[in-house]
Amino acid sequence: MFFNVVEYLDPTGEVMVARIPPSGSGDFTTGSQLIVQENQVAVFYRDGQMADQFKAGRYTLSTQNLPILKTLTKIVFKGKSPFRAYVYFVNLKMFIDLGWGTPNRILYRDATFKMGVNLGAFGTWSVRITDHVRFLNTIVGTQGMQDTPAIEEFLRKIIASRFAGVLAKTQTSVYDLPSRYDTLGAELKDATRPEFSQYGLELVDIAVVNISLPDEVMQRIDERSRLDMYDKDDIAKAQGLAIADALPEAAANPGGAAGAGVGAGMGIGAGLGFGQVIANNLGQNIAGAQQGAAIPPTPPPPVLQWYAYINGSQVGPMTPGQLSAAVQSGQVTGETLLWRQGMANWTTAAGVPDLASIFRSPPPPPVAPPGGS
Repeated sequence: MFFNVVEYLDPTGEVMVARIPPSGSGDFTTGSQLIVQENQVAVFYRDGQMADQFKAGRYTLSTQNLPILKTLTKIVFKGKSPFRAYVYFVNLKMFIDLGWGTPNRILYRDATFKMGVNLGAFGTWSVRITDHVRFLNTIVGTQGMQDTPAIEEFLRKIIASRFAGVLAKTQTSVYDLPSRYDTLGAELKDATRPEFSQYGLELVDIAVVNISLPDEVMQRIDERSRLDMYDKDDIAKAQGLAIADALPEAAANPGGAAGAGVGAGMGIGAGLGFGQVIANNLGQNIAGAQQGAAIPPTPPPPVLQWYAYINGSQVGPMTPGQLSAAVQSGQVTGETLLWRQGMANWTTAAGVPDLASIFRSPPPPPVAPPGGS
């Protein structure tokens, strides 16, 4: 088959390099038309050797613009000289918004947790071919790749490898990594650009979009964030007041009535588990006082955070006291959907075991007996 018109049209604009014919050599003749599109360069090869190059434009192949013909035997075929060759059309446009990601998680030593954390990351990058001869000799020739997805995958592996080295030099906490995305992207570009250059490519831009953490690490961060929301001195004062209020009753009935009294005094807080924690601490403190031992400091109890779905909107977080006030005002009813850490799904308030007793229906008023006044 003779090629009378030689061109490559890419409707997607995303093909880096195309070969005509796809394999082997094709039959060309002098007088054939060569059409090179904008942002393309056409490179002829014969017997594995680069012969001639053409920039954007329309050409009639001849001995003047295709010197390879001068070395061929002059065979006349219908007034034209045939020759065998193949052509690469290289796309010189900028390829943008390409994706990269770490194929496996990277072990990172966190400065806060003092432990290794497995991180994953992904981002975007842009590239263009600036030296098509080097690109063809290294990527297409040496690496044997001319399929665009295979070329992009090869380059993504380079980026992921260099990102692991950049991340290892970042001595900070996972808390601070999101604020360093721009810095990490700039350092990753500096580390990757020289390697791209040796393949005739320019790494125009690269960005770190997200660094992901394992679920167990995210849970620890959430727990720490909740503790940081509260002033430890305020929690200690609240415990001290609760203990002081309960001491007279505890002295009169050391068998545990103090725990019940404090639990009852806490109202809805008892239903949420907070009162039980205070009661346990109180019992330990009283026992220590009776034995003449020093009362050890107790850690602050965990404060539950509640979320409610009211009038089509999510409200929260709410402390137990705030939730109690919402119940008393009628803003939260037994049908209101609630959620807190540890619950798999949103549940009606009446369906939460700790709160069910609050929303039980009160007994009906007594009815006067027949014939009564």
